[in-house]
Amino acid sequence: MNRLSSALLLLTTLAGCNQAGHDTSADEAAIRELISQTVATNNAADTLGWVGLFEDSAVYMAPGMPEVTGRGNLVDVAAAGFGPYAAAVEITPLEIEILGDWAFARSHVSGSVTPRAGGDPIAVDVKQLVLYHRQPDGTWKIARLIMNSNS
Repeated sequence: MNRLSSALLLLTTLAGCNQAGHDTSADEAAIRELISQTVATNNAADTLGWVGLFEDSAVYMAPGMPEVTGRGNLVDVAAAGFGPYAAAVEITPLEIEILGDWAFARSHVSGSVTPRAGGDPIAVDVKQLVLYHRQPDGTWKIARLIMNSNS
């Protein structure tokens, strides 16, 4: 094993040891609050509030559409969804894992969206995986949002 490989193995092992003994309850609480803010901005059709939950280099991957890269490009995505529909959704975290400055949540999104122009509500039944990234100021932002419909 060369010196670089040995050093990488040692760093990986030390990082694992530090994480194992680290109390992540405050980080998990911050992620749960971010999930609550995601629900609130969705249900309020708050385009700028929703986009503000993402980091600058975020990637958004929704079913049936190309990925959207960068927070600036998410404004159009949010406006396209929030404009014609009123949402009443909940996000239920099924698993939250904190991995240093990164975290992920596997969640279920349920509820409905109703066309603003009239019509019957459309059921929402979505599974999602969200990667969160701790920012330099210590706050958490959405780095990757990947979702797929259950129906």
